[in-house]
Amino acid sequence: MNYLTDHENIMEIIDFFASDNKDHWLSEINKSDWRAGKYLYELLRDQKLEELCGESTKVLLLIDGDKLISFCTYAEQDDVREPSLTPWVGFVYTFPEYRGKRRVGKLLEYVYMLAKNDGHKHIYISTGETGLYEKYGYQFWKIMKDAYGEDSRVYKTDVVSVDYSDVLGTTVSGTIDRPLGSAHPRHPEMIYPINYGYVDGVFAGDGAEQDVYVFGTDQPLETYTGKVIAVYHRLNDNEDKWIVSMSGETIAVEDILDAIGFQEQYFMGELYTL
Repeated sequence: MNYLTDHENIMEIIDFFASDNKDHWLSEINKSDWRAGKYLYELLRDQKLEELCGESTKVLLLIDGDKLISFCTYAEQDDVREPSLTPWVGFVYTFPEYRGKRRVGKLLEYVYMLAKNDGHKHIYISTGETGLYEKYGYQFWKIMKDAYGEDSRVYKTDVVSVDYSDVLGTTVSGTIDRPLGSAHPRHPEMIYPINYGYVDGVFAGDGAEQDVYVFGTDQPLETYTGKVIAVYHRLNDNEDKWIVSMSGETIAVEDILDAIGFQEQYFMGELYTL
């Protein structure tokens, strides 16, 4: 299971097939106002999904308590039946009341980690949508025929590992331009629970100075010096975030992700550590 927080709710990602409450989640899936969601419900009800998409298929559910927020499948095959292409994301849906916060991005982030752990180099999505999956790091690849002979837009994303050996363990200094307790300049409802700034003289992929989250104090800072103990690599953005420990001590992955979740919940990413 994977836990997420938006500082209002604690969300969880579970696999339908591993759930102890399948009847409840099946009922929740059936509430979707989408034809493909109803089809997924029927496949699960009739125990036909694994036969169609592969025995290793997972139905990933993003939940808040007993409420279903989003769902998708992670499967060997989808409606484009090309055995050489795998894995596929399918049946991607977010309930209307949860839209606008990129919640499905956390499911796609989880899929990315599963694919990486499974040794895959690419992930595919077959869809009729345009301008949606680009937000989550996918790029249009080509038009392919689905199982019904219809044209489908196939998107894919690369599964990569990034080498941060030249960054991790280094000592850096810089400026805090958004101190702990301050509000985001464009989103005043977002209050920084941690000092956030940049490394003086070091420039990142977006052309601006390298952003950092600074751990090690419960007081707002103006400047800092510390050790880079981790890098949060955004999968759908060109900005990495360095994690700096003022004391140089390591920090538990869960504690890092919880502290930066106020902002990173809106992005997909993975944490590289020492």
